[in-house]
Amino acid sequence: MTPLRIIILIALVYIAYRVIFAKGRSLGAGGKMRGTRPVDAPVADTLEEDPVCKKLVPSRQAVQIEWRGEKMYFCSQKCCNTFRIKQGENE
Repeated sequence: MTPLRIIILIALVYIAYRVIFAKGRSLGAGGKMRGTRPVDAPVADTLEEDPVCKKLVPSRQAVQIEWRGEKMYFCSQKCCNTFRIKQGENE
């Protein structure tokens, strides 16, 4: 074998090694990607639907009121006020 072929063979073996072990390093136990949130971890925030405009809004950022024992979430104070006015007319 010529020295050029030996160098090419070594390079191919090295590349194959990197591909095989790089794939193994990026996957955790059970073939799941590392660095992602575990499946059993609690959810930090939930999306709630605004009853007025039907937008989805994160519950931590939403305007919240208690209405008939139920927590209501709104995307803005304007939607909250609209809801209160409509409920005042219906009661």
